[in-house]
Formats: sequence, C-alpha cells, structure tokens
Amino acid sequence: MSTFTNRLLLGAMLLVASLSVHAAFYKWVDANGVTQYSQSPPPSGHYQVMRSSPPPGDTNAVPSPVDTSPPTQNSATSPTTAAPPDNQRQAGQQAAREQNCQLAKHRLTQLENHPRVRITAADGSVRVMSEEEKQAKLLETRKMVSDMCE
Repeated sequence: MSTFTNRLLLGAMLLVASLSVHAAFYKWVDANGVTQYSQSPPPSGHYQVMRSSPPPGDTNAVPSPVDTSPPTQNSATSPTTAAPPDNQRQAGQQAAREQNCQLAKHRLTQLENHPRVRITAADGSVRVMSEEEKQAKLLETRKMVSDMCE
C-alpha cells in the first residue's frame, strides 16, 4: 500500500477509537443494593446515564455550582428527625459558597486563557464559541465570582 493509504487508514482508526472514549455508560443499583456500571442500560429499573470526562478546555466541563439553599423537609423523613443546629447549617452553606467560588474562578480562568472555547451540545456535537458568546459568558462569570467570593 502507499504511504497515503496507510496514513488515511491510521487516521480513520484513530478517529473511531477517539469516538468510543466519550461514550455514555450507565449506573444503577441492583436488587442487592450494589452499585453497577455498564456500557448498556439495565434491563429494567432506574438508572443514570453517565459520560466520560469532556475534552480539556471545554468550559462546560466545570461542574454546576452547588445549591446553597437550606435543605427542604422530605416527606419520606420522619417528623421526629431533628434539623441540624444553625451553626452546622451555616458551616455547610459556607462550604458550598466556597466551592461555588472556586468553580466560578476556575471557569473564569478557563474563559480568559483559551482563545477558542469549545461547546458540547446535548446531542454530542462540538462547536467553537463565538466571540460575542465568549464576552457574554465572561461578564456572567465575573459577576458570579464577585457574588460568590465576597
């Protein structure tokens, strides 16, 4: 075979291999209470669709901020369950606020340091963020940093 054909085949094989790296996998708890992971969904029952980590430089890779609102009473819990003391709740809220601050700072650093920011859509397609989108996201992220990192 020619060198061109060999390179073309190698490129095609690498492309196919890279597509499988970002494939979805499934997580569920079986009847025995054991957490299971698989590349195919369970035959029945509740499961979560998981994805492998996104490529570097993807600003969508940063996890969403943690909910800092106080927990609500679940109807499944008994009314005799005592709520945590105020100082424990405040400590939990402070820890969540610190985590949100770090996430916002990380996102801001990613946006400022990467000239071409990739966005992964829900269908898995990837595109480069336009300059207008990037500037709007920078403003939004700077506001998040100022709000969360007071």
